[in-house]
Amino acid sequence: MKSRNSRRFRTGEAMADFAAGLFKKALLRKTGKFTAALSGGRTPARFFKKLAALDLPWNRVIFFMADERRAPLSSPESNYGAARAQLFSKIKIPRANLRPLKPGCSAAAYSREFLKETGGSGRLDFILLGLGEDGHTASLFPGSRALKTNKNIFCPVLAPDTYTTRRRVTLSLKAINASSNIVLLASGPRKKKIFEKALLRDKNIPAGFIKPRGEIHFLFSGKE
Repeated sequence: MKSRNSRRFRTGEAMADFAAGLFKKALLRKTGKFTAALSGGRTPARFFKKLAALDLPWNRVIFFMADERRAPLSSPESNYGAARAQLFSKIKIPRANLRPLKPGCSAAAYSREFLKETGGSGRLDFILLGLGEDGHTASLFPGSRALKTNKNIFCPVLAPDTYTTRRRVTLSLKAINASSNIVLLASGPRKKKIFEKALLRDKNIPAGFIKPRGEIHFLFSGKE
């Protein structure tokens, strides 16, 4: 692992601004194609808006989803739908550069598409992750088999029954840890303790297993 960083912010707005700056820095220091994976949720929404305001070479960026719910892309449950509304529709990016997980697409097929774009390396240039109150990140929930697989890039998973949309597809832990840059966002007082556990690599939660080959930034805001 190249570097492991943590930073705390007074507001979610300041955290999102800093995270967008990390994306910009990673993109501009690399030439050619830049592959990125985005997560859904309330916390990343501010990041999307900050990113949309930046003048960047979007034609070089290929966007995948770090995880997706098995729902129509037009559904409020779709992570891609949220990213499209808050980011993709606001920037000048070729449609071919947007790679949603379509409803009929299997995890295996999405993995093949991903490997093609990454030149077979399976290594992303940037991943944005969130953090759940149970310590899940992407759709890697406590006890998930996707935490243990060494073969798959994307895995089909079943979220706990407390979630509205249980059937999902997620990046495996192996794929996350192979990435060059990770930004993990968490906000609000209810996530303070679980954020500390992730930071300390507590193996009792999925986020505690994140140990990438490249850089990782753990960012926390006390206010949502």
